[in-house]
Amino acid sequence: MYTNVFIYKIDRLLRPPRFLFNKIARLDWVKRMIIQPDMWPQIVFSDEKNFNLDGPDGLRHCWRDIRRPTRQTVRRQNGGGSVMIWGSFSAAGKSKLAVLQGRQASEHYVYTVSEYMLPFAHLHHALDYIYQQDNASIHRSKLTTVPG
Repeated sequence: MYTNVFIYKIDRLLRPPRFLFNKIARLDWVKRMIIQPDMWPQIVFSDEKNFNLDGPDGLRHCWRDIRRPTRQTVRRQNGGGSVMIWGSFSAAGKSKLAVLQGRQASEHYVYTVSEYMLPFAHLHHALDYIYQQDNASIHRSKLTTVPG
């Protein structure tokens, strides 16, 4: 345990643990990729990130040095707003960043991929690429998955 008379511990919110089957599936994927390193240049990754404009996401506790003045954060009734961005990258480079508006549904995600990821992937990889994304619900909807 860290001991200092000026700094004390305050509990933070915990995130839920990853499910075991997700860990196993990810480990299997990593093992396949290690065996086939020639596939790495073909993989296009993407992700989105939401930035709160009024402070950190869900962080309610922190370490505090009592020798310094207490920091206060402004709290607005409806929050301070947020900005969500989306981007993709591969060994060949990175796509343009998309600034997303509001909550994203499958239709919005399909539009974002078609306007940002596909031009990037076709420019750098033609049709020879593997698209890798996280397991967000809008990525797994019927609209976004290929049957078969």
